[in-house]
Amino acid sequence: MKKTVSLLLLAAVFVLGGCQAIFTFSPLSGLQRDPSSMPPGQRLGYAKQALASGDTTAMKKAYDAIKNDSSADAQYTAAQLGIELSGIPTVLRDAASNSGNLTNDLNTINTFIAAHNLDPNYMVAAAVQLAAAKAAGAVLTTMDYAMEAMGQVLSFTGGTWNIPGVPGGTGVAVANGDFHNAVTNVVSLPAGDSLKVFINDLDFYLRNSIP
Repeated sequence: MKKTVSLLLLAAVFVLGGCQAIFTFSPLSGLQRDPSSMPPGQRLGYAKQALASGDTTAMKKAYDAIKNDSSADAQYTAAQLGIELSGIPTVLRDAASNSGNLTNDLNTINTFIAAHNLDPNYMVAAAVQLAAAKAAGAVLTTMDYAMEAMGQVLSFTGGTWNIPGVPGGTGVAVANGDFHNAVTNVVSLPAGDSLKVFINDLDFYLRNSIP
């Protein structure tokens, strides 16, 4: 009987120890650290972990810690963090899911930004960071080019975020820039593919619906 009790107690110790280990080594536990004092490699690892977690507080800490790191991976990760923190992808995802909404969604994006207290400055910075990442050797995806284009357009609004009010030629200039790679990427996709429809509709919008 005493032996049985001893075995049960020992088992309980291992179970409790295992539970403690789970909490101690949880991926989220590492996000409690301050990344600003970490070496570049650790900062980047923290940033990727924060991005995957979706934890806004951790993402902001990570963004501030790596936004000035010049490596392709760091600039790309900073851009991804900024894109998510900006809240702008919410509008683009809606437009992508229903291309008929794209013109109205983008023409009234300033109203959406104000109503939801978003910070498009992150998206504007992300456009620069994506370009820097590409220049440093990163390979951008089709949606990366779309996000870069949106950041570029928003940068021309002077902080009003009113896209129809941008200076003449802005849309065409953006469409003829890096975003043209996105259009090229979707050429071979089948007609009706959602990504192809979205990119082509955004290209049309940039060239025809804004100055």
